[in-house]
Amino acid sequence: MLKKYWDVIKNYFPLLGFFLVVAFFAITTDGGILRPLSLQSILNSTMTGALVSLGAVFVFGSGNFDMSLGGAICLTAVLGGYAAIATGSILVAFLVCMGVSLALGILKGLFAAFVDVPLFIVTIVLGFILTAIVLVMMGDTVSIYLSEAVTPIRSFTFAEMTTINIVVLGAYFILCLILFNYTPLGRQIKIQGGNPITARQSGINSKKVKLIVFIISAIGVALAAFIILIRVRSVGTATGSSLGMDVLVALVLGGMPLMGGPRSRISAGIIGAATISVLNAGLTMMGLELAVIQISRAIIFLAVVYVASMTYQTKLLTR
Repeated sequence: MLKKYWDVIKNYFPLLGFFLVVAFFAITTDGGILRPLSLQSILNSTMTGALVSLGAVFVFGSGNFDMSLGGAICLTAVLGGYAAIATGSILVAFLVCMGVSLALGILKGLFAAFVDVPLFIVTIVLGFILTAIVLVMMGDTVSIYLSEAVTPIRSFTFAEMTTINIVVLGAYFILCLILFNYTPLGRQIKIQGGNPITARQSGINSKKVKLIVFIISAIGVALAAFIILIRVRSVGTATGSSLGMDVLVALVLGGMPLMGGPRSRISAGIIGAATISVLNAGLTMMGLELAVIQISRAIIFLAVVYVASMTYQTKLLTR
């Protein structure tokens, strides 16, 4: 009986962790993290991080790794920015962002399905290649601005941007929630991530599943890149540079088993993105140097992974 209650309580650990992080930085920053400007910054960071994290749940839930998310966001946003400047159209920019991201997603899905090379190595290399493409494409230019468009592109007020964020994230979250929890695809993803042998013996088309999860993830990347573009109104070589690692840490903080499987939850994307956004903002407001912030994040990441690995016991067959 106690074990049953303990299993239920463990499901709320990520949410409890989020509130503890908020409480800790509310104290250490003398309430600074709860001020309107800080909350606005955290909200913006959470929105873009959650879009990418929600899609990444499908990839990691199926037992795959994608370490190229930062490079994919950078290239997608930059090409979307060039399209917006050349045409003066936000719609064209959106279509370019979606097209570029989907093309990259399909490419990664094909590699995962048909190339017998560890995927995390492929995506690490791909991330470097995408970043290099952006650097070559932009040359000596560090950033490009929507103000340089051939025809003026309207800017959005804070209220309008908040509405766009909520609508876009809400729609994508509902889509991901339905697909992951209430469709055969979601069950196949969890079985595939829990044990590929069981998945194969169950008749699951693993190649199809791998391709689909990367396409779903690519939609989140495209939406995040577009939101960054219209909110900041400038993109460059540093766009999304840390978002790839932030997503990995966010999923762990959100309670996502990095090897995927039946304990994968779509809520990990939302809770984890909110937690890492508060964590980043809090460490910055404490006046810590960048190197110290990175070390602190690494220690927290390792601690959470260690605790999760000690408590996670899969009931499926050994891989």
